[in-house]
Amino acid sequence: MTRKKYPYRRSLVINSIPDFWLTAFLKHPTLGTLLTQEDQQIFRYLDSIHVEDLTYPQKGYCITFNFKINPYFENETLSKTVDYTDEDLETTCTTIRWKEGKAPPAISAIPVEERDKRLLPFITSFLKWFGYAAEDTMGFDQDLVGDLIKGDLWVNPIEHLNHEDEDVKGDDEDDD
Repeated sequence: MTRKKYPYRRSLVINSIPDFWLTAFLKHPTLGTLLTQEDQQIFRYLDSIHVEDLTYPQKGYCITFNFKINPYFENETLSKTVDYTDEDLETTCTTIRWKEGKAPPAISAIPVEERDKRLLPFITSFLKWFGYAAEDTMGFDQDLVGDLIKGDLWVNPIEHLNHEDEDVKGDDEDDD
């Protein structure tokens, strides 16, 4: 409701905070575990995110990431569509047009113990999640990363700027 009622005011607040989307992702308790150092450098150029429901909201959505001109790729927008069909999960995504010499040779894996175990086991970075298409998600009935972006981060991204790490919060209470 807030997104639709006050989109201009919301975008003014978001645009006034440097590296807003990078910070919101990093402070999200699950999505923050997904960003590698490579992802974080690229996210410094992330200007905005837009989520749009497909024709039937319960069936899927499209997430569009809008980037400033950056040294990594030619695309201004990257989109990923997640469609929950009656039989399966189908995803499509923009092909990233990497600038010469800027494509990561191998996206470094985040150690399993540092990742949220609920994420698909082969998702080791944001760029890896983004690049997975329908044939890579066969047999899965949910795109947890996309669902978290749509249902949590997109709904109220400002909330995540103030998110405190649970361990830090617990440590502070023990010191009293």
